[in-house]
Amino acid sequence: MFKILDEYKPYGHWLLRVALASVFVIHGIGNFMNLAGFAMALHVSSFVALMLVLAEIGGGILVLSGSLLDDMMTRLGALLLIPVLLMIMFMTQTADMNFTLSKVHVVSGMESLVVLFLVSVYVLLKGNKT
Repeated sequence: MFKILDEYKPYGHWLLRVALASVFVIHGIGNFMNLAGFAMALHVSSFVALMLVLAEIGGGILVLSGSLLDDMMTRLGALLLIPVLLMIMFMTQTADMNFTLSKVHVVSGMESLVVLFLVSVYVLLKGNKT
């Protein structure tokens, strides 16, 4: 029944790559454009905020382009994203450590961050192997 899908199996990783990379690159650019506000929201210095933004953008680009370059680039990109996610999860979501919507996070809470974290770990472990 699903044999027809086997033809597209080698391209399935692109769905995760594009989703993960687009989230981080778009958020990273937005955070870079308002670096002071991003630093204040996380209660960190401007330097730490800049490092997080560079990890977001660089990690996203490496995850996306790593398939065309080298397995190590893919894994390095995912490795850059994981600490960013952990920091954001524990610095901004600790009051809402549940997986339900709240007054503070009406669109999404911890669940979207956990999904991004797990996809990043998957990409780190899998690399370019399809």
